[in-house]
Amino acid sequence: MTPLALALCALLSLAAQAGAPPDAAPGPGAAPSPTVAPLPSDPTPQTRRYQIERIRFVGLSHTLESEVRRHLLVSEGELLDEERVMLSRLRLLQLGWFSRVETRVERGSERGLVVLVVDVTERNTLIVTDLIIGTTKPDPLYGGLGLSQQNFLGRGLGLSGAFVYGGSPGGRPQDPDRFAARASFFASNVDAPGLRHGLVLGVTALALQGEEFSCPDPECSQYRGHYGAAPRLRYRRLMGETTVGTRPGPFERVLVSWRYEGLHATELGTGAGAAPGQAHTTVLLGDSRVSALTGTYEMDTRDDFFIPREGMRSLFQVSFGSRLLGGDYEYSRYLLQVETAFSLLGHVRFQGALGAAQGGAPFFDRFYGADWSYFAIGPAVGRALELNFTTDSRYDAFLAMGGLEYAIPLWGSGGFFRRGYLALGSRIVYSTATLGGSRTTFSSTPFSADVALRFDTPVGTFNLSTAYLLDLFL
Repeated sequence: MTPLALALCALLSLAAQAGAPPDAAPGPGAAPSPTVAPLPSDPTPQTRRYQIERIRFVGLSHTLESEVRRHLLVSEGELLDEERVMLSRLRLLQLGWFSRVETRVERGSERGLVVLVVDVTERNTLIVTDLIIGTTKPDPLYGGLGLSQQNFLGRGLGLSGAFVYGGSPGGRPQDPDRFAARASFFASNVDAPGLRHGLVLGVTALALQGEEFSCPDPECSQYRGHYGAAPRLRYRRLMGETTVGTRPGPFERVLVSWRYEGLHATELGTGAGAAPGQAHTTVLLGDSRVSALTGTYEMDTRDDFFIPREGMRSLFQVSFGSRLLGGDYEYSRYLLQVETAFSLLGHVRFQGALGAAQGGAPFFDRFYGADWSYFAIGPAVGRALELNFTTDSRYDAFLAMGGLEYAIPLWGSGGFFRRGYLALGSRIVYSTATLGGSRTTFSSTPFSADVALRFDTPVGTFNLSTAYLLDLFL
């Protein structure tokens, strides 16, 4: 039986990324998606092309008009293109600043000219991104909270912060508390000469103090009931990361990040007999440094981050750590993620991921199988802000995940619980410590499933999952 986190987990709203996910696709009972209103009939409708004389915004009170204009794919003086107007609407929804975006055209000052009207409803942009309350056998209680401001000062700036606190390890009240704290700042569209969509700039900081068990078996069975005596790796991380990038298109981002962090690790007790991939076998004891460059390509055309009806998101990321960059670890890491959505008697979503870490990657740059699964039959539990509160400290070099999710709309209203969905999901996760090696049994089966109730509210999106509750009895 594995105790898993009893959590109401808010879905991430791109806390450490530039921009914010969409949050305004209409739910059941909502008005249909707006289209560009047609102009009155013209004697030659097939040949008449209308020019945009002016773009007028309705509904802006907090957001600066200049910041909204940056994300439009049409400009004053251009010919009216309905497809580009619709793409502009989708782009504005993806920012997370508005709960509704509608467009229409009105007659201009003279024949052949039109006014493009963008009518928006601003939404609360200070939202909860993480709400965690968890328990495991060695740690009776831990919890955390995350907040994100997606449109700081109405200028499109992103601020986010999150923390997790677990106190002293069970059976060792004199030991240091375990905690993690992360803060990020992103500017998603900074003017730059020659770049239509501007630059993406960001800074992220992470401070973390944690422990990883190094028992001969993942359950630390010989220390059951007195985990304070079990061997473990105690470590501290202090990390800073800077990011710069650009948008080749309205729904694409290319980013380059440099991460530098100091690491201090101490081994307590003996870790003899540990399996390959355990945390204490992948880091240097004492003080060491991690320095890595990461390149990221991302494309996101989903119409709604909460429950998308159509579109896809793909991400490809490559990281290189090297002594040439001032670090002590030589490794490379690759990650590919794909998500597609379509409507079929509800909302269907496919998710897939492939990952690999080569060389001497520290454990926190490898893959923890439980992070990718709905639940695990065994001691492993998904980590909280990179902190592991379980006895299973096996981190893998290779990962494959595939899953399907079917969401049934339950309601849509203007109240606090604006939209509700019943989500049915299944996943298969396969991970190994070495290429061609046997599957790491972080769970006794690679399959997992979930039945969840999901809410969309003005302060964030929340997921009430039976998979978390079910794991208490596994």
